[in-house]
Amino acid sequence: MVAVRGGAAGDFRLNLVEENADARELAVRDYFARHLARMRPLEQLAKREQGYVASRLRADMRTVDMQETIREWEFKLHADYSVLGQILTYVALARKELDFRVVRGVVAAFTFSDEVALANEVMNLNIELVTLPEWMRGAGKVTGHSTGVSLPRIPQIAQPE
Repeated sequence: MVAVRGGAAGDFRLNLVEENADARELAVRDYFARHLARMRPLEQLAKREQGYVASRLRADMRTVDMQETIREWEFKLHADYSVLGQILTYVALARKELDFRVVRGVVAAFTFSDEVALANEVMNLNIELVTLPEWMRGAGKVTGHSTGVSLPRIPQIAQPE
C-alpha cells in the first residue's frame, strides 16, 4: 500500500494499487510481444513503448496488420474505466501524428470491469477488448485475481525444539 499526498489541503489518501503492478504488466506485455506471431498471426510488432512527438505519453505496444491497420495497445492486469481515457488518448495522438491513418485501440487484460465493455458498446468507441488467457499470468508472476488490496506478510516463526 502506498500513501500519496494530494490536494490543496495536503490531505493524504491511500492508493490501494500493488507497487509492482507496472512491472508485472510490462512482463506480460513483453511475453505477449515475443509470442505475437502465435497469438495474433496476422499482425506484426512495430514497437514496444510507442511514444508520440507531441506528448510524453506512450502506448505499451504498437502492431500493424496486413491491411496496414495500426493498433495501439494498453496492457492491464485488471482494466477499469480509467483505461478508456488512456487508450482513446493514444489513438488520438497516433491518428494525428500519422495523418489520420486507420488506428485502433486495443486493451488487453486478464479481467475487465463491466463498465468498460458497456461504455465501449454504448458509446461506439471501437476499442478491441482482449481477455488475456489465465495461463499467461505466469509471465508476469501474477497470482490469482488482482483485488487491488495489499495483504500483510505473516513471518514464519521458528518453533522451539
